[in-house]
Amino acid sequence: MLKKINLLSSSEREILSIVQREGKIARAAITEHSKLSQQSVHRVIDGLESRGFLSYSAAINKARGKPSPMVEIAANGYATLGISFTTENVVVCFMNLKGEILAQYDLGTNPNAPRDVLLALQNSIEAERNNALRHRQLLGVGIAMQGIRSGSDNKFRPPEPLAAWSDIPLATLFEDRLGLPAFAENNATASATAEHFLGGGRDHVCFAYLSFNYGFGVGLFWNHQPIQGGFGNAGEISSIYSQEQAVHRPALGELVKRLSRHDLRIQGINDIPFDATNVNSIVKSWSEETGPYLRQSLISIKGVLDPTAIFFGGQAPSALRKLLIAEGHAAFTNQTSRCPVLIESRLEGDAAHLGAAFLPLHNLVF
Repeated sequence: MLKKINLLSSSEREILSIVQREGKIARAAITEHSKLSQQSVHRVIDGLESRGFLSYSAAINKARGKPSPMVEIAANGYATLGISFTTENVVVCFMNLKGEILAQYDLGTNPNAPRDVLLALQNSIEAERNNALRHRQLLGVGIAMQGIRSGSDNKFRPPEPLAAWSDIPLATLFEDRLGLPAFAENNATASATAEHFLGGGRDHVCFAYLSFNYGFGVGLFWNHQPIQGGFGNAGEISSIYSQEQAVHRPALGELVKRLSRHDLRIQGINDIPFDATNVNSIVKSWSEETGPYLRQSLISIKGVLDPTAIFFGGQAPSALRKLLIAEGHAAFTNQTSRCPVLIESRLEGDAAHLGAAFLPLHNLVF
């Protein structure tokens, strides 16, 4: 069984969070961001450096007196594992503490077969012992699942193509099988977490992330933290639509059905092409049809969250993200208060596996 890491103290996590946000920073400057005394900060940093969480580099002398050494998150020593489920594949990501990707790939197994996924995941971890995990301890695993949370013990009700995972306590299952701390989140919130740490979300204290997948969900972030809500389903924006309206919402599962009806041999989201004129016309027609329902969502997000930015991402490729942004702008035409900027996520493809890899860091380290 894989070894679990000892929990960090609140002071250690505070220091690590400061360094993570600031990047490479002078040790003396960390005190300015912390409530700890300078002596305590130095002691905590030295302890974290000895345990492989932080690393020192040469001091930069910008003023009189003895220069302070620079401190940054250590790239070696530890890693996390993220796993995300789409209706068509399972993607894993091994990541170091700095958020740098060590390895990422499709597991190549049926996403709706739990036993096969768990076995493939164990094999993947063992295969990375001499690669991504060489000289690194695996801290934990994060799981990004589509669908709504159905219980406090990380049970989800995913869409039909992932029905085999329905109402399974994911964190407990993965902890027992892998011997690692495990954390589960819906894919939209996981993607928003990736946007916060790796994308444009760094520039916004309050933002929303639209996840266009088989379904349509939203991840919400405020003050460096994801918003989960009282039942863990904050951002389940599709709940605002009636049953009759739901087929018109901007869910890619509905687009796949539309393309399939035109005999284009489209079996899943990964088959959606954007280079053929006839397909582009169908996609554009679909985006125009979903426009009023997308704008309804944007107005709702603005009214409830008041974000400064809304990112368009998920499995939607860049061309489709741009189409949807163009449809969304009209949502704020008659608004008198300040409105969020609509931004295409610069994280290519579905970012849920990246956000999943951050879940252990967010819960155990930062």
